[in-house]
Amino acid sequence: MQIEWSLRDEILRATQKWPWLVLFCIVGGLLGWTASLIWPTPYRATRELFVGLNVYRSLQDDGAPSDYAGIAIVNANDYKNWQMASLNSLIFMDSVIDETHRRLKELDPYWNSVSQAGLADSLHVYWRNAGKWRMVAENTKFEHASQAVAIWQDVVLETVDRAVLESQQAMTLQYQLESIADNQAYFSYQSEGLKKSLEILRLAKTELSGRPAGSPLDSHEHWEIWQSVASSDVPAKWKWLFDSFPSIGAFPEDYIEWIDAIIPVIEQETAQLDSRIQSLIIQEQEVSGLFSQSFQQSQGLSPNLDIDAISTTRTQQTITRPTGELVLTGSILGLILWLALWFSKISLRDRF
Repeated sequence: MQIEWSLRDEILRATQKWPWLVLFCIVGGLLGWTASLIWPTPYRATRELFVGLNVYRSLQDDGAPSDYAGIAIVNANDYKNWQMASLNSLIFMDSVIDETHRRLKELDPYWNSVSQAGLADSLHVYWRNAGKWRMVAENTKFEHASQAVAIWQDVVLETVDRAVLESQQAMTLQYQLESIADNQAYFSYQSEGLKKSLEILRLAKTELSGRPAGSPLDSHEHWEIWQSVASSDVPAKWKWLFDSFPSIGAFPEDYIEWIDAIIPVIEQETAQLDSRIQSLIIQEQEVSGLFSQSFQQSQGLSPNLDIDAISTTRTQQTITRPTGELVLTGSILGLILWLALWFSKISLRDRF
């Protein structure tokens, strides 16, 4: 006759075997405690950073950030995300880790036995956005974890400060390049206008030289010659030339005399403008080189990025795997194992 299975009866039988349950939990807890002795519990040392960014000003100062970022930046949130990701990458750069490792070896001989890769694996940073960033170092000894996070913080602050200064320098040089470009355009416009005036005046002189003496120019021809110079952006110092311009009804020789007087002045002014343009071209090349250098050294960081240590003396200490947690975990695993064996026993009993 088949006996009907009852959960109530199984629970009753299980409670009657409570010494085994307790034994499994105790053995699991002892195994967890043993694991904490064999597998050292790492300490975690934490330093905090303040990270600030004036997003709206940065969008103006950086000009076309999408060109620099290599991604589409259409709003302030995109810009902020790009800067936070850039900063996160910067603090783990090989140059930062190498300098941190070098200083640690000078501080404590222990770090001679730690590779750069091992140091990098023990360093972490946690952040959600601009604001508070947590820099974390892990080690089997809190002293070494504290040393690592403190030196790493110093190196990061120095590296970022240098990069932001270079970014600010790049911004200044960018404004200078824009000013040079504006001056080049203005001087080129003046030069082209004066060269056009020279061409018109020389043609007018040739045409006037072929006219018979004593035949005055009509008003249309008079104003056409006047307009050839007046339409150019001429300096105020040329006022005497305008004052000496022949009046309506003057003879060709009067105009030729005036043209002969003004052509050398225009040629001199044109030469000066062309010289200024060449100087601006050379200056633009020099400033472009400095801009490229500063931009490269800025690591793509915003000139309006602000980073500082919230505290340079206070280091938070935590234990990542406390012994109590390992003991509790072992006891729970022991309980789970006992339950698995108990249900296996039930299954075999019902089958046979």
